[in-house]
Amino acid sequence: MTRCEKVSAVVLCYNEAPNIRHCLESIKDFCDVFVVDSGSTDGTVEICREFTDNIHVNKYINHAAQWQWALDNLPIRTEWVLALDADFTVSAELKDRMAQALGDISVNVSGIYVRHLYHFGGNLIRFGGTKQYWLRLIRKGRAYPDPSELVDFRFVGDGKMLRWRESVIEYNRHDDDISTWIGKQDKFSLRLAVEEELRRSGAKQWSVKPRFFGHTDERIAWLRDRWLHFPLFVRPVLYFIYRYFLALGFLDGRGGFLYHVLQGFWLRLIVDWKTMQIRKARLSSQEMLE
Repeated sequence: MTRCEKVSAVVLCYNEAPNIRHCLESIKDFCDVFVVDSGSTDGTVEICREFTDNIHVNKYINHAAQWQWALDNLPIRTEWVLALDADFTVSAELKDRMAQALGDISVNVSGIYVRHLYHFGGNLIRFGGTKQYWLRLIRKGRAYPDPSELVDFRFVGDGKMLRWRESVIEYNRHDDDISTWIGKQDKFSLRLAVEEELRRSGAKQWSVKPRFFGHTDERIAWLRDRWLHFPLFVRPVLYFIYRYFLALGFLDGRGGFLYHVLQGFWLRLIVDWKTMQIRKARLSSQEMLE
C-alpha cells in the first residue's frame, strides 16, 4: 500500500479495546495517525501505542466538542484529515483513492463524503436508505463539527463537497451483545425526542440549509423537517416500510431484517412514545435541554 502524505487520520476512542486494533490495522503505514482518548481503562491506549506515538487525552463532553478540540490542538501538518471513530475500518479501495486523488482536488472543495457501510447482526448493511454517505474526509480549517446535533454527528464545510463511492465500515463489537445496543438506543431515543421537539418549535436550527437537491446532509435536514410533522406512531411504520421494502433492506438477509426492525421501527417507536410524554408534560425548551 502506497503511503499518502496528503492526509492524517484522527481516531477518537474511549474503552474501545474490542474495536481499536481493527481500526488502526486498516490504516497502518498508510498515513500519520493521531489518537484522542477520553480516559480509557480497558487497555485501549496500550493497543494504540503499538501503532502510533501520537496519543492525546482529552475529557469527553460530547462528540462535536471532542472533534473541535482535536482539530484545534493536534499537531496535524497535512491538508486533509480522515476523521474516524474507533469502530471504523478503512477499505483498501478508499486508501487507493486517497493516495491517487487527494493531491489533485480543487481548493474550492472543503470535504468529501465517503460511502458508509454498517455491520450489524452478522451482515453488512448495504441497503435500506440509511445514512449511506458520511462526511469523513475534511480539509483542515475548512470544516467544523456541527454543534446543533444532540444524537447524530456530522461535519459542516464552507465550500464545495465531493462524494466518493469508496467506503469506511462501521462495526462496533460491543453491540454484538444486543443488551448493550438496546441500552444505548434507550439513551439516544430521549435525545432524539428532545431534539425533534426543539426543531419543531423553532428553538433549534440546522447548521446546514435544508435542501432536497443539496448534498447528503442538506437533503437529510430537509427530510427530517418533513418527518417532524408526520403523525406519531404512524411514522415508524412508514419508515420501516420504506427502508425494508422500498429501499431494498431485505436484500441484506438476517442482519438487514434485524437492523431495520430494531433501528428503523423499534427505536422510532420509542422516540414517538417519549415525544408524546414530552408534549403531555408541556416542557419548555430549557427544561427539555436540561
